[in-house]
Amino acid sequence: MTTTKYFSLMRSTVSFSRKSRAWLYAGVLAITGMTSLSSCSEYDLDEETPDNWGSSIYSYLAEHGQYRNMVSIINDISSTPGELDYKTILSKTGSKTLFVANDDAFDRFFKNNSWGVSSYKDLSLAQKKMLLFGSMINNSFQLNYLCNTEGNVKGVAMRRLSGLSVYDSIPRLTPDQLPENIYWQHLKDQPFVYCFKDLTRIPMIYFMQSFLDNNKITDDDYNFLYNYKTARQPGETSINGMKVVEEDIRCSNGFINRTEEVMTPLNNMAEIVATHPETTQWSKLLERFSAPDSSESASTKLGLNWPTEKAYQKRYFSEWSQNGFTFNTTAGGSIIDPSCLLTFDPGWNEFYSGTHTSPDVELQRNMALLMAPTDQALDEYWNNGEGKILKERYQTWENVPDNVVAELINNNMQKYLTSCVPSKFGTMLNSSNDPLNIQKSDVKEVVLGNNGAVYLTNKVFAPTSFISVLFPVITFIDNYRIMEYALKNRRYDALLNSLTSTYSLFVPSSNAVLQYVDPCSYAKPELEMLRFHWDYNAKEPYASVHKYDPLSMTVGDSIDVKRGYWGLQWRLEYLLRDHIVVGDVTDGHEYYRTLGNSIIRVNNADKGENGMTVEGTYQMNDEMSQISISKVYQQENGNTYILDSEPILGTRQSVKKIIDATPEFEEFGRLLEATGLIENNYKEKTCGDNYINAFNSYQYTVYIPTNESIRELINSGQLIDPDVMEQMKESGADISADSLRLVNFVKYHLQDYALVIGAENTSSDYETAMIDQSTGGFVRLNVTADSNNITIKDKRGNVRHVLTNDEFLYNRFAREYIYPGKNAADAGDIETNSSAVIHQIDGPLIFW
Repeated sequence: MTTTKYFSLMRSTVSFSRKSRAWLYAGVLAITGMTSLSSCSEYDLDEETPDNWGSSIYSYLAEHGQYRNMVSIINDISSTPGELDYKTILSKTGSKTLFVANDDAFDRFFKNNSWGVSSYKDLSLAQKKMLLFGSMINNSFQLNYLCNTEGNVKGVAMRRLSGLSVYDSIPRLTPDQLPENIYWQHLKDQPFVYCFKDLTRIPMIYFMQSFLDNNKITDDDYNFLYNYKTARQPGETSINGMKVVEEDIRCSNGFINRTEEVMTPLNNMAEIVATHPETTQWSKLLERFSAPDSSESASTKLGLNWPTEKAYQKRYFSEWSQNGFTFNTTAGGSIIDPSCLLTFDPGWNEFYSGTHTSPDVELQRNMALLMAPTDQALDEYWNNGEGKILKERYQTWENVPDNVVAELINNNMQKYLTSCVPSKFGTMLNSSNDPLNIQKSDVKEVVLGNNGAVYLTNKVFAPTSFISVLFPVITFIDNYRIMEYALKNRRYDALLNSLTSTYSLFVPSSNAVLQYVDPCSYAKPELEMLRFHWDYNAKEPYASVHKYDPLSMTVGDSIDVKRGYWGLQWRLEYLLRDHIVVGDVTDGHEYYRTLGNSIIRVNNADKGENGMTVEGTYQMNDEMSQISISKVYQQENGNTYILDSEPILGTRQSVKKIIDATPEFEEFGRLLEATGLIENNYKEKTCGDNYINAFNSYQYTVYIPTNESIRELINSGQLIDPDVMEQMKESGADISADSLRLVNFVKYHLQDYALVIGAENTSSDYETAMIDQSTGGFVRLNVTADSNNITIKDKRGNVRHVLTNDEFLYNRFAREYIYPGKNAADAGDIETNSSAVIHQIDGPLIFW
């Protein structure tokens, strides 16, 4: 077992005035001058001593005979050359709060401690500083005030920064003591490295009655946190786990509180895991994400010749790190992939989770939780539990990619310890917002740190993504990096990790996303194809743009590159939504509705990898091709289907275009044209083709009566002929009544919700685009759909049927796009789109 060597920096060389607080917030640590936001007294004890207060802190300790060890510590530090004279400081006016144990407690400490010291003379200067400054707050507080925060908000605090400086014990690490990952390799050729566990200040933690009451933490919860080695009584206070047995000993320059046992500084969560004998494997996984972060200020304080000589702090690549910022840049300037970041930095002493108030206040209010499976639990998970799939895929933990390990660790991270005590286990959620289902019996041991608690668990809490349809995407990320980015960037991972629904996720591979016909080019003279690539430096996708001839299927050279939010992100979201079906596509139907409101057709679903195919409306209408399923993964909440040739695409045909190309739809097309419902520009936007303005970013069914039935309505005078109406309009005749009936007739044939023959069976009332003038609501149709037909009952009681003798007259799919700007030829993004299915029916729907 290796031993880390520490030395102590003289406090006189790093003393700061109160004006240095801006540096403190930036992470440069001061030793003295910490000013609290709420104090116990109206007096500034640096300037004035209240009447009738007792002797100084030092005098009290020296005069009461039972604190010889603490007095010796103060004397030894004060007599060390270069150190501040704390004997004088604690003897005169000032503002300090000190937690101190008596000599009997020190006798017990020397008989049993983790430092390996058996008597006072064994203590190093660094250890003496830990015992003094780790038990000190640089302001004067009555004990009950420690629970309050800025503005005298009562009973909400559980942590406060101690007087201990990271410079009081400076680790000097040899190469064999550095973590084993690529980010530390450049330091391995040095004989030693000055590397701090963290360069933020070290808090102490405390539990008081008002805090426990306000956060609904029970005495049993408290005893659980201390492994039931305590039997908390109402009103008790503990500091760093040590019970306060004598409170608020009033001195001229502050307060003394006597603790039952000797109080030592707590490690942070990362160090707890790294040093615990039962979490060696979890520590190895955690250390993958550690990296050295050089500090100019620390190097200067140590007298190093910056930048050729550097001191470092150990940090963890994470979304939430020091000062509330992401830490994702290596020493060489490379950006860490977002999928390889931890939720928060477990080594950050000053961790805080909230953003509602100042960082100081948020630090005081809470701390985090890291669950760490024991070595035995991790072995069981890997060899016999749900982790067997990982073992089969990667053989060893070392081969498991960082993004998969990050997913596992993040599922075991919680930002708010106050929500993670046993009385609240029933409401704890995992990283996918599913119930964590943790029990007391799952926790073998609890170790409290300065920035959070570590629960040593006897089981592995694997993320939902390991059993959800997302798992293949995460596991084989190199082949599905574009889709993985889109899923997480657009926050669809939480949806697809849900175990309360069933999903069919189609995933185009890195080859398939090279074949994306850009919907923004549907209104341009030439189609364009986007070929998505991954930028390994920027850690984001980009797309090269190519001219595309759909007839010869020829792809030209790159003519442009698209990146960023407006250039690419919305396309990725549309692509993603068209590949997600809420439901099981193997349930025996042929057509399914995607999350993007488009329709896909699934063939031979029972054959899986040996013949199953899928088509988007582009493949059905435009390419007349099928996409083979190359791989199927059966997961807990559905199936994942891999597409290797091309992605699912939406058609470029509008309703008007399909009607114009189909002679059997001619009469309805004339009526539609005459209603004014067709537009080329819509609400100051441009349309990719003719757009039905009754559509509004949804899915619709268009029922088209036969030509003969429409002509019969016109000939019988029930509908005006559009040509006659135009002539009457030109002559100045009043056509308002005829025009309204014509518009309503067409709208009555436009129904919300796309019903497809061969899709799910349904029978319900569906709204049309027609408004009932008497009620202001939309007029409804009663519709029944099954695998063979659709029947529609209108307001008058007529029952109409979809004609299925000709496949070109039903299940015709359209998609209508709206683009930003005035000119569709310049479209670079999608504003919105609507999907529709067209059916010919055997007679008109009558509302009059």
